[in-house]
Amino acid sequence: MTPPNPSILTRIVALVAATLLLALGAMMLVTFRGPPPHARPMMPGEAAALLQGSAAPAGSWTVTRYLSDRMPAAEPDQLDDPRGAAHIAALMGLPPSDVNLLRQRPPMRLDDPDRRMMMQAEPGRMMLHGAFLLARRTRDGWQLVQARQGANERWYAITLSLMAGIFILLLLPAYWVARRITQPIRMLADGAANERPERADPLPLTGPPEVRAVGAAYNQMRARIADYLNERTAMLVAIAHDLRTPMTRLSFRLEALPDGPRAKAQADVQEMRAMVTDLLDFMRGQGDPAAHIRMDLSAIVATLADDQADMGQDVVVTRSDRAVVRGDAVALRRCIANLIDNAVRYGGSARIALTVANGRATIAVEDDGPGVPETAIDRLCEPFYRGEASRNRETGGVGLGLAIARRIADDHRGRLNFVNRIGGGLRASILLPLDD
Repeated sequence: MTPPNPSILTRIVALVAATLLLALGAMMLVTFRGPPPHARPMMPGEAAALLQGSAAPAGSWTVTRYLSDRMPAAEPDQLDDPRGAAHIAALMGLPPSDVNLLRQRPPMRLDDPDRRMMMQAEPGRMMLHGAFLLARRTRDGWQLVQARQGANERWYAITLSLMAGIFILLLLPAYWVARRITQPIRMLADGAANERPERADPLPLTGPPEVRAVGAAYNQMRARIADYLNERTAMLVAIAHDLRTPMTRLSFRLEALPDGPRAKAQADVQEMRAMVTDLLDFMRGQGDPAAHIRMDLSAIVATLADDQADMGQDVVVTRSDRAVVRGDAVALRRCIANLIDNAVRYGGSARIALTVANGRATIAVEDDGPGVPETAIDRLCEPFYRGEASRNRETGGVGLGLAIARRIADDHRGRLNFVNRIGGGLRASILLPLDD
Protein backbone atom coordinates (compact mmCIF):
# COMPACT_ATOMS: atom_id res chain seq x y z
CA MET A 1 0.00 0.00 0.00
CA THR A 2 1.39 3.39 -1.00
CA PRO A 3 1.93 5.67 2.03
CA PRO A 4 0.02 8.97 1.97
CA ASN A 5 1.90 11.84 0.38
CA PRO A 6 0.24 15.12 1.38
CA SER A 7 0.61 18.26 -0.68
CA ILE A 8 2.84 21.18 0.24
CA LEU A 9 -0.21 23.18 1.32
CA THR A 10 -1.36 20.40 3.62
CA ARG A 11 2.10 20.05 5.15
CA ILE A 12 2.43 23.77 5.81
CA VAL A 13 -1.07 23.95 7.33
CA ALA A 14 -0.31 20.93 9.53
CA LEU A 15 2.97 22.46 10.66
CA VAL A 16 1.32 25.77 11.55
CA ALA A 17 -1.51 23.99 13.38
CA ALA A 18 0.94 21.86 15.36
CA THR A 19 2.94 24.96 16.26
CA LEU A 20 -0.15 26.79 17.50
CA LEU A 21 -1.31 23.79 19.53
CA LEU A 22 2.06 23.39 21.20
CA ALA A 23 2.30 27.11 21.93
CA LEU A 24 -1.23 27.09 23.40
CA GLY A 25 -0.40 24.05 25.51
CA ALA A 26 2.72 25.75 26.82
CA MET A 27 0.75 28.86 27.73
CA MET A 28 -1.85 26.80 29.57
CA LEU A 29 0.86 24.85 31.37
CA VAL A 30 2.57 28.03 32.56
CA THR A 31 -0.74 29.65 33.50
CA PHE A 32 -2.31 26.81 35.47
CA ARG A 33 0.67 24.77 36.69
CA GLY A 34 3.47 27.31 37.06
CA PRO A 35 4.15 29.64 40.00
CA PRO A 36 2.51 33.06 40.10
CA PRO A 37 4.26 35.79 38.13
CA HIS A 38 4.81 37.88 41.26
CA ALA A 39 5.82 37.11 44.83
CA ARG A 40 3.04 36.83 47.37
CA PRO A 41 1.93 39.99 49.16
CA MET A 42 2.88 40.80 52.76
CA MET A 43 0.30 40.30 55.49
CA PRO A 44 -0.23 42.90 58.27
CA GLY A 45 1.24 40.57 60.89
CA GLU A 46 4.45 40.22 58.88
CA ALA A 47 4.63 44.00 58.50
CA ALA A 48 4.25 44.41 62.26
CA ALA A 49 7.02 41.88 62.88
CA LEU A 50 9.26 43.79 60.45
CA LEU A 51 8.56 47.03 62.26
CA GLN A 52 9.38 45.42 65.62
CA GLY A 53 12.55 43.90 64.12
CA SER A 54 11.61 40.39 65.22
CA ALA A 55 11.49 38.84 61.74
CA ALA A 56 13.36 39.03 58.46
CA PRO A 57 11.56 39.87 55.21
CA ALA A 58 10.16 36.85 53.41
CA GLY A 59 10.26 36.04 49.71
CA SER A 60 11.49 38.74 47.36
CA TRP A 61 10.79 41.71 49.65
CA THR A 62 13.61 44.24 50.13
CA VAL A 63 13.54 46.17 53.42
CA THR A 64 15.40 49.35 54.44
CA ARG A 65 15.38 50.62 58.05
CA TYR A 66 16.31 54.09 59.25
CA LEU A 67 15.41 56.77 61.85
CA SER A 68 13.94 60.18 61.18
CA ASP A 69 13.03 63.08 63.42
CA ARG A 70 9.73 63.47 61.64
CA MET A 71 7.22 61.40 59.72
CA PRO A 72 7.82 61.68 55.92
CA ALA A 73 4.99 63.18 53.93
CA ALA A 74 3.27 61.12 51.24
CA GLU A 75 4.83 61.30 47.79
CA PRO A 76 2.69 61.76 44.65
CA ASP A 77 2.74 58.01 44.03
CA GLN A 78 1.80 57.17 47.65
CA LEU A 79 -1.46 57.03 49.61
CA ASP A 80 -1.94 57.44 53.36
CA ASP A 81 -3.72 54.37 54.78
CA PRO A 82 -4.89 55.17 58.35
CA ARG A 83 -7.07 52.02 58.61
CA GLY A 84 -4.16 49.80 57.75
CA ALA A 85 -1.88 51.70 60.15
CA ALA A 86 -4.44 51.29 62.95
CA HIS A 87 -4.67 47.55 62.30
CA ILE A 88 -0.89 47.13 62.44
CA ALA A 89 -0.75 49.30 65.61
CA ALA A 90 -3.37 47.05 67.22
CA LEU A 91 -1.29 43.97 66.35
CA MET A 92 1.71 45.62 68.04
CA GLY A 93 -0.26 46.85 71.06
CA LEU A 94 0.36 50.51 70.25
CA PRO A 95 -2.02 53.44 69.93
CA PRO A 96 -3.05 54.24 66.35
CA SER A 97 -1.32 57.61 66.50
CA ASP A 98 2.09 55.92 66.94
CA VAL A 99 1.94 54.04 63.59
CA ASN A 100 1.67 55.47 60.10
CA LEU A 101 1.38 53.61 56.78
CA LEU A 102 2.06 55.01 53.31
CA ARG A 103 1.11 52.57 50.54
CA GLN A 104 1.96 52.62 46.84
CA ARG A 105 -0.78 54.28 44.84
CA PRO A 106 -2.54 51.67 42.64
CA PRO A 107 -2.46 52.40 38.89
CA MET A 108 -6.20 53.06 38.77
CA ARG A 109 -8.58 55.98 38.44
CA LEU A 110 -9.69 57.73 41.59
CA ASP A 111 -13.27 56.65 40.97
CA ASP A 112 -12.38 53.02 40.28
CA PRO A 113 -14.62 50.78 42.45
CA ASP A 114 -11.91 48.08 42.70
CA ARG A 115 -9.55 50.62 44.23
CA ARG A 116 -12.18 51.73 46.74
CA MET A 117 -12.78 48.10 47.67
CA MET A 118 -9.05 47.53 48.18
CA MET A 119 -8.66 50.61 50.36
CA GLN A 120 -11.88 49.81 52.30
CA ALA A 121 -11.08 46.12 52.83
CA GLU A 122 -11.52 44.67 56.31
CA PRO A 123 -8.31 44.98 58.37
CA GLY A 124 -8.03 41.20 58.75
CA ARG A 125 -8.09 40.78 54.96
CA MET A 126 -5.62 43.58 54.21
CA MET A 127 -2.55 42.72 52.10
CA LEU A 128 0.42 44.90 51.22
CA HIS A 129 1.53 44.93 47.57
CA GLY A 130 4.31 46.58 45.60
CA ALA A 131 5.95 49.06 48.02
CA PHE A 132 5.01 50.72 51.29
CA LEU A 133 6.50 52.87 54.05
CA LEU A 134 5.67 51.91 57.65
CA ALA A 135 6.58 54.27 60.51
CA ARG A 136 6.54 53.86 64.31
CA ARG A 137 6.88 56.67 66.85
CA THR A 138 9.67 56.14 69.40
CA ARG A 139 11.43 58.29 71.99
CA ASP A 140 14.29 58.87 69.51
CA GLY A 141 12.02 59.86 66.64
CA TRP A 142 10.26 57.91 63.92
CA GLN A 143 11.49 54.41 63.15
CA LEU A 144 10.90 53.85 59.43
CA VAL A 145 10.71 50.60 57.48
CA GLN A 146 10.63 50.96 53.68
CA ALA A 147 9.74 47.71 51.87
CA ARG A 148 9.64 46.97 48.16
CA GLN A 149 8.39 43.84 46.48
CA GLY A 150 10.76 42.36 43.84
CA ALA A 151 10.00 40.25 40.82
CA ASN A 152 9.61 36.47 41.03
CA GLU A 153 12.83 35.27 39.37
CA ARG A 154 11.77 31.64 39.67
CA TRP A 155 8.64 32.25 37.65
CA TYR A 156 10.58 34.04 34.93
CA ALA A 157 13.26 31.33 34.86
CA ILE A 158 10.69 28.55 34.49
CA THR A 159 8.79 30.49 31.82
CA LEU A 160 11.90 31.23 29.77
CA SER A 161 13.08 27.62 30.07
CA LEU A 162 9.73 26.35 28.83
CA MET A 163 9.77 28.79 25.94
CA ALA A 164 13.31 27.72 24.94
CA GLY A 165 12.37 24.04 25.17
CA ILE A 166 9.26 24.54 23.06
CA PHE A 167 11.26 26.49 20.50
CA ILE A 168 13.76 23.65 20.16
CA LEU A 169 10.99 21.06 19.98
CA LEU A 170 9.28 23.04 17.24
CA LEU A 171 12.51 23.79 15.38
CA LEU A 172 13.45 20.14 14.85
CA PRO A 173 10.20 19.01 13.16
CA ALA A 174 10.02 22.28 11.24
CA TYR A 175 13.51 21.67 9.84
CA TRP A 176 12.61 18.07 8.97
CA VAL A 177 9.41 19.12 7.18
CA ALA A 178 11.16 21.96 5.36
CA ARG A 179 13.93 19.62 4.24
CA ARG A 180 11.44 17.07 2.95
CA ILE A 181 9.69 19.83 1.02
CA THR A 182 12.76 21.55 -0.41
CA GLN A 183 14.95 18.55 -1.25
CA PRO A 184 12.96 17.53 -4.37
CA ILE A 185 12.80 21.19 -5.39
CA ARG A 186 16.59 21.47 -5.04
CA MET A 187 17.05 18.34 -7.17
CA LEU A 188 14.77 19.86 -9.79
CA ALA A 189 16.78 23.11 -9.76
CA ASP A 190 20.07 21.20 -10.13
CA GLY A 191 18.66 19.26 -13.06
CA ALA A 192 17.38 22.40 -14.75
CA ALA A 193 20.78 24.10 -14.27
CA ASN A 194 22.56 21.29 -16.14
CA GLU A 195 24.24 22.67 -19.26
CA ARG A 196 23.33 19.52 -21.19
CA PRO A 197 19.89 18.54 -19.86
CA GLU A 198 19.30 16.17 -22.76
CA ARG A 199 22.16 13.99 -21.49
CA ALA A 200 21.21 14.14 -17.82
CA ASP A 201 19.41 11.27 -16.14
CA PRO A 202 15.66 11.72 -15.57
CA LEU A 203 14.79 13.21 -12.21
CA PRO A 204 13.35 10.83 -9.61
CA LEU A 205 9.69 11.60 -9.01
CA THR A 206 9.67 12.04 -5.22
CA GLY A 207 8.27 14.56 -2.79
CA PRO A 208 4.85 16.24 -2.59
CA PRO A 209 2.41 15.92 -5.49
CA GLU A 210 3.18 19.43 -6.76
CA VAL A 211 6.90 18.70 -6.93
CA ARG A 212 6.34 15.32 -8.57
CA ALA A 213 4.15 16.98 -11.19
CA VAL A 214 6.87 19.54 -11.97
CA GLY A 215 9.49 16.76 -12.07
CA ALA A 216 7.40 14.76 -14.54
CA ALA A 217 6.96 17.84 -16.72
CA TYR A 218 10.72 18.46 -16.61
CA ASN A 219 11.47 14.86 -17.63
CA GLN A 220 9.07 15.18 -20.56
CA MET A 221 10.69 18.45 -21.59
CA ARG A 222 14.17 16.87 -21.34
CA ALA A 223 13.04 13.97 -23.54
CA ARG A 224 11.58 16.37 -26.11
CA ILE A 225 14.80 18.41 -26.18
CA ALA A 226 16.83 15.23 -26.67
CA ASP A 227 14.56 14.10 -29.52
CA TYR A 228 14.77 17.52 -31.14
CA LEU A 229 18.57 17.61 -30.95
CA ASN A 230 18.86 14.09 -32.27
CA GLU A 231 16.60 14.91 -35.20
CA ARG A 232 18.50 18.12 -35.93
CA THR A 233 21.85 16.35 -35.72
CA ALA A 234 20.70 13.55 -37.99
CA MET A 235 19.34 16.02 -40.52
CA LEU A 236 22.48 18.19 -40.59
CA VAL A 237 24.78 15.17 -40.76
CA ALA A 238 22.76 13.77 -43.66
CA ILE A 239 22.86 17.11 -45.51
CA ALA A 240 26.59 17.54 -44.93
CA HIS A 241 27.28 13.98 -46.00
CA ASP A 242 25.20 14.27 -49.14
CA LEU A 243 27.00 17.48 -50.11
CA ARG A 244 30.26 15.58 -50.52
CA THR A 245 29.07 13.72 -53.62
CA PRO A 246 28.16 16.80 -55.73
CA MET A 247 31.33 18.54 -54.56
CA THR A 248 33.39 15.59 -55.77
CA ARG A 249 31.66 15.70 -59.17
CA LEU A 250 32.20 19.45 -59.26
CA SER A 251 35.93 18.98 -58.66
CA PHE A 252 36.24 16.69 -61.68
CA ARG A 253 34.33 19.09 -63.89
CA LEU A 254 36.56 21.97 -62.85
CA GLU A 255 39.51 20.26 -64.49
CA ALA A 256 38.19 21.42 -67.86
CA LEU A 257 38.50 25.07 -66.89
CA PRO A 258 41.54 27.25 -67.72
CA ASP A 259 44.29 27.37 -65.13
CA GLY A 260 43.38 30.73 -63.58
CA PRO A 261 39.64 30.18 -63.04
CA ARG A 262 40.25 26.51 -62.19
CA ALA A 263 42.56 27.35 -59.27
CA LYS A 264 40.08 29.80 -57.75
CA ALA A 265 37.15 27.39 -58.20
CA GLN A 266 39.17 24.51 -56.70
CA ALA A 267 39.98 26.68 -53.69
CA ASP A 268 36.28 27.41 -53.21
CA VAL A 269 35.44 23.71 -53.39
CA GLN A 270 38.22 22.92 -50.92
CA GLU A 271 36.85 25.51 -48.51
CA MET A 272 33.38 23.98 -48.84
CA ARG A 273 34.82 20.55 -48.05
CA ALA A 274 36.52 21.93 -44.96
CA MET A 275 33.25 23.48 -43.84
CA VAL A 276 31.37 20.21 -44.35
CA THR A 277 34.06 18.27 -42.47
CA ASP A 278 34.01 20.67 -39.52
CA LEU A 279 30.23 20.63 -39.47
CA LEU A 280 30.16 16.84 -39.43
CA ASP A 281 32.68 16.73 -36.60
CA PHE A 282 30.73 19.30 -34.61
CA MET A 283 27.36 17.63 -35.05
CA ARG A 284 28.66 14.12 -34.40
CA GLY A 285 30.04 15.39 -31.14
CA GLN A 286 26.48 16.11 -29.97
CA GLY A 287 25.78 12.42 -29.65
CA ASP A 288 26.65 10.05 -26.82
CA PRO A 289 30.29 10.44 -25.73
CA ALA A 290 32.77 7.60 -26.00
CA ALA A 291 33.93 5.62 -22.98
CA HIS A 292 36.47 7.46 -20.84
CA ILE A 293 39.82 5.87 -20.00
CA ARG A 294 42.88 6.89 -17.99
CA MET A 295 45.55 8.64 -20.03
CA ASP A 296 48.60 10.88 -19.69
CA LEU A 297 48.05 14.30 -21.24
CA SER A 298 51.78 14.89 -21.58
CA ALA A 299 51.98 12.14 -24.22
CA ILE A 300 49.17 13.71 -26.26
CA VAL A 301 50.76 17.16 -26.06
CA ALA A 302 54.18 15.85 -27.11
CA THR A 303 52.71 13.95 -30.06
CA LEU A 304 50.75 16.95 -31.32
CA ALA A 305 53.77 19.26 -31.02
CA ASP A 306 55.96 16.81 -32.95
CA ASP A 307 53.37 16.47 -35.73
CA GLN A 308 53.16 20.24 -36.12
CA ALA A 309 56.96 20.58 -36.10
CA ASP A 310 57.24 17.90 -38.81
CA MET A 311 54.97 20.07 -40.97
CA GLY A 312 57.29 23.02 -40.49
CA GLN A 313 55.19 24.89 -37.91
CA ASP A 314 56.73 26.83 -35.03
CA VAL A 315 55.26 24.78 -32.18
CA VAL A 316 57.27 24.17 -28.97
CA VAL A 317 56.44 22.54 -25.63
CA THR A 318 57.88 24.75 -22.88
CA ARG A 319 56.76 22.61 -19.93
CA SER A 320 55.17 19.19 -19.62
CA ASP A 321 54.18 17.84 -16.20
CA ARG A 322 52.79 14.36 -15.87
CA ALA A 323 49.01 14.72 -15.77
CA VAL A 324 46.79 11.63 -15.63
CA VAL A 325 43.15 12.31 -16.49
CA ARG A 326 40.15 10.24 -17.44
CA GLY A 327 38.50 10.93 -20.77
CA ASP A 328 38.18 10.22 -24.47
CA ALA A 329 41.69 10.24 -25.95
CA VAL A 330 40.51 11.01 -29.48
CA ALA A 331 38.29 13.88 -28.33
CA LEU A 332 40.96 15.43 -26.09
CA ARG A 333 43.51 15.18 -28.87
CA ARG A 334 41.09 17.03 -31.16
CA CYS A 335 40.44 19.68 -28.48
CA ILE A 336 44.16 20.44 -27.94
CA ALA A 337 44.89 20.28 -31.66
CA ASN A 338 42.21 22.88 -32.37
CA LEU A 339 43.82 25.29 -29.92
CA ILE A 340 47.25 24.72 -31.47
CA ASP A 341 45.88 25.16 -35.00
CA ASN A 342 44.16 28.37 -33.94
CA ALA A 343 47.40 29.73 -32.43
CA VAL A 344 49.47 28.84 -35.54
CA ARG A 345 46.85 30.21 -37.93
CA TYR A 346 46.43 33.60 -36.27
CA GLY A 347 49.69 34.00 -34.36
CA GLY A 348 52.21 32.17 -36.53
CA SER A 349 53.50 30.08 -33.60
CA ALA A 350 52.39 28.17 -30.51
CA ARG A 351 54.00 27.73 -27.08
CA ILE A 352 52.47 24.87 -25.08
CA ALA A 353 52.76 24.44 -21.30
CA LEU A 354 51.21 21.54 -19.33
CA THR A 355 51.10 22.19 -15.57
CA VAL A 356 49.46 20.46 -12.60
CA ALA A 357 48.16 22.27 -9.50
CA ASN A 358 45.29 21.96 -7.02
CA GLY A 359 44.02 18.70 -8.48
CA ARG A 360 43.77 20.08 -12.02
CA ALA A 361 45.79 19.92 -15.18
CA THR A 362 46.15 23.10 -17.23
CA ILE A 363 47.18 23.08 -20.88
CA ALA A 364 48.07 26.62 -21.96
CA VAL A 365 48.65 27.50 -25.62
CA GLU A 366 50.13 30.95 -26.29
CA ASP A 367 50.75 32.71 -29.57
CA ASP A 368 52.40 35.95 -30.71
CA GLY A 369 49.48 37.21 -32.78
CA PRO A 370 47.48 40.41 -32.47
CA GLY A 371 45.18 39.00 -29.77
CA VAL A 372 41.43 39.38 -29.63
CA PRO A 373 39.36 42.45 -28.67
CA GLU A 374 38.09 42.15 -25.10
CA THR A 375 34.51 42.46 -26.31
CA ALA A 376 34.98 39.41 -28.55
CA ILE A 377 36.67 37.01 -26.10
CA ASP A 378 33.38 35.70 -24.73
CA ARG A 379 32.17 34.89 -28.27
CA LEU A 380 35.21 32.93 -29.45
CA CYS A 381 33.55 29.59 -28.75
CA GLU A 382 30.26 30.38 -30.45
CA PRO A 383 29.63 28.15 -33.48
CA PHE A 384 30.57 29.83 -36.80
CA TYR A 385 31.98 32.90 -35.04
CA ARG A 386 35.41 34.14 -36.08
CA GLY A 387 37.42 36.90 -34.46
CA GLU A 388 38.92 37.67 -37.88
CA ALA A 389 35.90 38.98 -39.73
CA SER A 390 37.22 38.88 -43.30
CA ARG A 391 36.82 35.06 -43.57
CA ASN A 392 39.44 34.84 -46.29
CA ARG A 393 41.11 31.52 -47.00
CA GLU A 394 44.50 32.80 -45.93
CA THR A 395 43.44 32.78 -42.29
CA GLY A 396 41.18 29.75 -42.85
CA GLY A 397 38.55 28.17 -40.63
CA VAL A 398 34.78 28.38 -40.53
CA GLY A 399 34.36 29.15 -36.82
CA LEU A 400 33.76 25.64 -35.46
CA GLY A 401 37.19 24.67 -34.11
CA LEU A 402 36.91 26.47 -30.78
CA ALA A 403 33.25 25.50 -30.43
CA ILE A 404 34.29 21.86 -30.75
CA ALA A 405 37.10 22.42 -28.22
CA ARG A 406 34.72 23.92 -25.68
CA ARG A 407 32.21 21.09 -26.11
CA ILE A 408 34.95 18.51 -25.53
CA ALA A 409 36.16 20.38 -22.43
CA ASP A 410 32.64 20.52 -21.05
CA ASP A 411 32.17 16.80 -21.65
CA HIS A 412 35.28 16.16 -19.52
CA ARG A 413 34.12 18.42 -16.64
CA GLY A 414 36.71 20.95 -17.70
CA ARG A 415 36.79 24.60 -18.68
CA LEU A 416 38.15 26.56 -21.64
CA ASN A 417 39.54 30.05 -20.98
CA PHE A 418 40.93 32.81 -23.19
CA VAL A 419 42.93 35.87 -22.15
CA ASN A 420 45.03 38.40 -24.01
CA ARG A 421 48.70 38.32 -23.10
CA ILE A 422 50.51 41.40 -21.90
CA GLY A 423 52.55 42.62 -24.85
CA GLY A 424 50.40 40.90 -27.50
CA GLY A 425 49.11 37.49 -28.33
CA LEU A 426 46.38 35.23 -26.99
CA ARG A 427 46.56 32.63 -24.24
CA ALA A 428 44.08 29.75 -24.54
CA SER A 429 43.96 27.25 -21.68
CA ILE A 430 42.10 24.03 -20.93
CA LEU A 431 41.52 23.07 -17.28
CA LEU A 432 40.77 19.39 -16.68
CA PRO A 433 40.31 17.54 -13.36
CA LEU A 434 42.98 14.94 -12.54
CA ASP A 435 42.03 11.31 -12.10
CA ASP A 436 42.63 10.21 -8.52
